[in-house]
Amino acid sequence: MRRVVKPFLLAYVLLIFSVHLNAQNHVSWNAFWDKKNEEVVIIGTIEPTWHLYSPKTDPDLGPIPLRVSFEKTKGLKQIGSLVFLTPAVAHQDDNFGGTVYIWENKVEMRQRFRIKKAGVITLTLNYMICDETKCIPPIDVPLTIRLN
Repeated sequence: MRRVVKPFLLAYVLLIFSVHLNAQNHVSWNAFWDKKNEEVVIIGTIEPTWHLYSPKTDPDLGPIPLRVSFEKTKGLKQIGSLVFLTPAVAHQDDNFGGTVYIWENKVEMRQRFRIKKAGVITLTLNYMICDETKCIPPIDVPLTIRLN
């Protein structure tokens, strides 16, 4: 009986642990296509007391800054680079021993594209989120945007 119960118990604990990690994202993401400006708009709403790190943060300090990767798709061409509309705020972080650049509450960014035909834009957000006492390990959040 123990041989049967142990694998199920282990599976249950792993399931609870993975659900707990996903529940600790602390950022909700919304992405959509702005047809008028021909750009992807990505908005992250960050829970109170938490913050994301900007790519302006020195990578040698330790925190993992937000990185956005767009999957190459036929008929779509990325124009220029990703533009962050929400300015990152400089913050002296004693946990990392230096000045980091963070977003709190909200971050908005845009990426222009030239479209030759309707399709799908697939992107992945990779980031680490922290509060003043702890950080959640880096995660990947995939998003898909349909173009009409």
